[in-house]
Amino acid sequence: MRLVRYAATDAGPRLGVLVNDTVFDLEEHAGGRVAPGDMRALLRTGRAAIDAMARSAQTAPGVPLDEVTLLAPIGNPGKLLAIAGGFYTSPDETRLGPDAKPLVFCKRTDEIAGPGDPITIWRMGPDVVDEIEIAIVIGEGGRDIPRERAMDHVFGYTICNDVSGRRLDLPPPGRREVTFDGFMDWLNGKWLDGYAILGPTIVSADEAGDLSGVRIVSRVSGEVRIDGTTRNVNIPWDQLIAFVSSLMTLNPGDVITTGMPHGTHDEIYLRPGDVVEGEIERLGVLRNPVIAEA
Repeated sequence: MRLVRYAATDAGPRLGVLVNDTVFDLEEHAGGRVAPGDMRALLRTGRAAIDAMARSAQTAPGVPLDEVTLLAPIGNPGKLLAIAGGFYTSPDETRLGPDAKPLVFCKRTDEIAGPGDPITIWRMGPDVVDEIEIAIVIGEGGRDIPRERAMDHVFGYTICNDVSGRRLDLPPPGRREVTFDGFMDWLNGKWLDGYAILGPTIVSADEAGDLSGVRIVSRVSGEVRIDGTTRNVNIPWDQLIAFVSSLMTLNPGDVITTGMPHGTHDEIYLRPGDVVEGEIERLGVLRNPVIAEA
C-alpha cells in the first residue's frame, strides 16, 4: 500500500491510496473519522481500518497521478526525530556497539515540505547539503517499546531530505568563542525554513519488504553525489525505535529518520538552479529544486 496526500485542481489536501499510477480518495470512505488531509488521523484508525478504506476507495473512479500534485505525505507529524551517525562509511570504520545510545535530535514539524517544493539557500546559511534518508512512520504508539517488538509499531516508510545548513554566516559581534558554537551551528542549520522534506508516498511495511540492503542515491542536477546502501546501517532500526520510546511516548504519525550513507569525498554544497533527487529503492524518488533567497 502507498498512501499519499495530494491536491487536485484548486481543492485542499486530500488523502489517497496510490495504485498503478492512479490515486483513489480515502476520505470519502473514512466515515467522518479523518479531517481533510490529516494523515496522522488516518494512521490513528489502525491498519485494518485503512485496509478497508482502501478496498472501498478502489471501487470508485480514481484520478491519474499526473493530474494531481503530491504533497508531503504527513504535513503535521507530532514528532520528526533524526539520528546522527546512522551509517558507517567503510568496513574499517569503528562501528557502534550493540548497546550504543543513538544520537537523536529534532527537526521542525510546523513546516513540512514535500515533492517539488523548493530548497532555499538562505543568506545566513550559504553552505547547504541534502541528506537523503529512509524515514520510519510510526503506526502504533507506545512507550518503552521492547526491541523485539519495535518493528511491529512501524506502519511504513517514506523518504526524508534532511536538508542541512553546514555553516551559519553570522556577524562577529554575535559570536562567542566557545567550542559549543560549532555544534549549535550544525544543529541550527537543520531548522531553517523548508529544510524538512518528506515524500513522495508512505509505503507500508509489508509492501516495502526487507529494506536491509536497498540503495540510497542522491543526485544533484543528474550528478550522483551519494550512492550507498542500508547494509552500512550503524544503528539497527529496532534498537533506534526502542531507544526513542524510552525517552518519550511515540504516537501514530511520528516520524524517525535513520541517517544517510556518506561518501568518501568532501561535501559539495547546493547552488540555486540545482535539482536534488533522492532515490531509495522501493520507496521512490523525492525531487526538489534549489533556489536563492529572494
